[in-house]
Amino acid sequence: MPALAKAALQMSALSFPLCAIVFGVNDVYDYESDLRNPRKKAEGMEGGILNPVFHKDVLTAAYWSSAIVMTAAMVCGEPQNVLANAVLVTLGWQYSSPPFRLKEIPVVDSISNGLIVFLAWFIGFSFSGRSIAEAPAKGYMMSLCTAGVHALGAVMDTEADRAAGQKTIAVVLGKRCAAIFAAMCYVIASTTVDANSIFGVYVRCGILIMVIPCIRPTLAHRAFQAIVYFSITMAIGWIGVEGKSRASKILTAV
Repeated sequence: MPALAKAALQMSALSFPLCAIVFGVNDVYDYESDLRNPRKKAEGMEGGILNPVFHKDVLTAAYWSSAIVMTAAMVCGEPQNVLANAVLVTLGWQYSSPPFRLKEIPVVDSISNGLIVFLAWFIGFSFSGRSIAEAPAKGYMMSLCTAGVHALGAVMDTEADRAAGQKTIAVVLGKRCAAIFAAMCYVIASTTVDANSIFGVYVRCGILIMVIPCIRPTLAHRAFQAIVYFSITMAIGWIGVEGKSRASKILTAV
């Protein structure tokens, strides 16, 4: 199979199929806490509640999606790529579902979220046979920032998670400690990238946002919204800058 076709296959596997595993499984096993969560009841950009009628269908889709992701990895054929896909699929399931349900192990819940994002990024990086030893620092930055955003999200959902009997990082450590952990993730992430790069600007501004709920935990939801929208804006900006740069190089070569 041509390399371009393999790349298209793996990119497709990491779109809807991966989302079915990571988000679909989570929506099934988080049903009880979602019922108590005002954010989920709003049925907006921050999530919704999955009707139990669809739980079986979603889990079935997640099983098939797992097979699709691993098949795409096997077609790619690179050992580290295959291993990364296997770990990613396993984490996607075990983050939310029994027997491990990592999202109820304080700190591990946030770290596993960061690892899921790192693996998804690394799969693209390792597609051509490159190893984890060659991975640029921005991959670790994304992982750390994701862990921080997850911890901040847990701060928002403390009451709903506690009512559902879930032991998240914020339920066990408290809102302020979880918020401090989130901010520290961004601080550590700032040491992995050039301060003058677009990633450095993102992380430094992110630290300022993350500090707010450390001082006033009641502002966690506002801070969460701010960091999510800021992240999306910066990602779009980076894609634009990178796309323009690559287009210029292609035109120059022609």
